[in-house]
Amino acid sequence: MQPTPTRTPAPDAPTFRIRRARRGDSESLATLLREMGYPHGSDAQTVHWVISHPEIEIFVAADSQDRPVGMVSLSHRPQLRLRGRIATVDELVVTESWRRRGVGRALIQQVIERCGARALSVKRIEVSAYAQESLQNFYASCGFQFVDRTVMRYTEFEGQHG
Repeated sequence: MQPTPTRTPAPDAPTFRIRRARRGDSESLATLLREMGYPHGSDAQTVHWVISHPEIEIFVAADSQDRPVGMVSLSHRPQLRLRGRIATVDELVVTESWRRRGVGRALIQQVIERCGARALSVKRIEVSAYAQESLQNFYASCGFQFVDRTVMRYTEFEGQHG
């Protein structure tokens, strides 16, 4: 996959490009995850594991000095009932100083293009937008539709392993 060309939302706005995450992005990804509300972010070992996993992809929006200013992680896997592949947007975050400049929308567009017929040919893309109305509105403006469902978790394992 070739990097997405530099995008310029307005003549005076800073430029960015979309590329795949690299091992050297570990600290930037951890910082972005902390901005999302995950106080421990991530560690280099987990980032390296995820980046090398065949069914997970991380794309970053990088500024003109190639520093990540946003990221989206995408999981995709085969699913029996769909008779094909399903994709899930696991995390989407843009650093605060870069919000409302088209970065999040460009990252979602990268996901949609990657999931299309020329690449993964997924049958469905899902995202959990939680209760924040602004997130729900953002995803709706990107073409996602609200599906009424309840998320349930088995919490016995949470907190046991690190």
